[in-house]
Amino acid sequence: MGQLHPERTAAVTAPRGALLAVLLLAACRSAGPDDPWPAAGADSYETVGWIDGSPVTYGDVARYALTKDPESFTLHLEGLVVERVTRDEARRAGVTVPRAALARATERRMREWDAAVRSSSRAQTGREVDPALWLERTAGLSLAQWRDWVRRHTETELLQDRLLRYEALTSSTVEVRLLVTEDPDAAGALAERARKGEDFAALAREHSVHATAGEGGRVTFRLLPDDVNDAAVRTALFEASPGEVVGPFAVRAGPETFHQVYRVESAGSPRTGSYAELSRDVARDLETRPVDVGEYERWRRRALLRHGFLAARATGEPQ
Repeated sequence: MGQLHPERTAAVTAPRGALLAVLLLAACRSAGPDDPWPAAGADSYETVGWIDGSPVTYGDVARYALTKDPESFTLHLEGLVVERVTRDEARRAGVTVPRAALARATERRMREWDAAVRSSSRAQTGREVDPALWLERTAGLSLAQWRDWVRRHTETELLQDRLLRYEALTSSTVEVRLLVTEDPDAAGALAERARKGEDFAALAREHSVHATAGEGGRVTFRLLPDDVNDAAVRTALFEASPGEVVGPFAVRAGPETFHQVYRVESAGSPRTGSYAELSRDVARDLETRPVDVGEYERWRRRALLRHGFLAARATGEPQ
C-alpha cells in the first residue's frame, strides 16, 4: 500500500462522479452481431467520452478495466482504498447519508448516464442505443446491478462530503490568499508592500506563479492544521489575525524552492458536538457551499494519513 500516488489522483477524483458516466460507454468485450453500435473494430484512439475536459479513448478504458496499465491499476487500487477508509471514518464518526438524499443523487446520476450513452451512440453511429442493452452486451451487467454499483459509489461520495465538512466544523480553520514567487527577495518585498496596505489580491494577480493567481491568490477551501506539514507555516497561519500578512516561507517542490506569502482572510474556531448534534449545520454548509476539489483532496490526504498511508503526505501548502 506504500505505492499510492495521491498527487496523480486529482484529475481522476476531481470530477468524482464523472467516471461512472464514461466507463460503460466503451466496449470492454466484443459486441453481439446484431448490436447497432458494434465495437469490435473500434480504433483504440477513438474517443468515447470526456472527463474534466480531457478525452477518454477505447484504449484508455480497456487498460483501466483490464488493469494492464500499472498507473491505471494504481489509481483503481487507490479508489478502493479511499472507499474503505471513507466507510471506516464514517462508521467511527457516526456519519450517515439520509436515504432520500441518496436515492435522489443515485437517480440523477442514472439519468445522466442514460443520456450520455444515448448521445454518444447517436454521435458515433447515427443510431440511438438502448443503454440497458448496451450495458448487458459490453459489461455483462443488468440495469439493476449497475444501479446498485452507482448507488454504492454515490453513497461513498456523499459520506465524504459530510465527513470533511464535519471535520472542518469541529476543527480550527483558516481561509487564506496566497502569493508564490521563485525569487526570495521579490517575495520579501511583496510581503512588505502588502503589510503597508497594498491590495494583496492585486499583487497576487500580477506577481504570483501559483495557480490561484487569476483569483487574486484566493484558496477556495478552508485549511485545517493537519493540512500544513511545515510547523512554522502552520503556527504562523493559525496564530495570525484576519487581515494579517505572514511570510515569506521557503517551500521545496521537487528540485525547486518557492517562496510563499499568505494573507489570512478569516479564522474559524472549532465547534463541539457529535455528528448527530451538528448534522443540520453540516447540511446547511453543504447547501451553501458545495465541496471544492482542493477541499476533497485535503480531506482524503488527512484520512489516509490517519490510516497509516504515509505516501499521502502533503507538501505543506495548498496545491
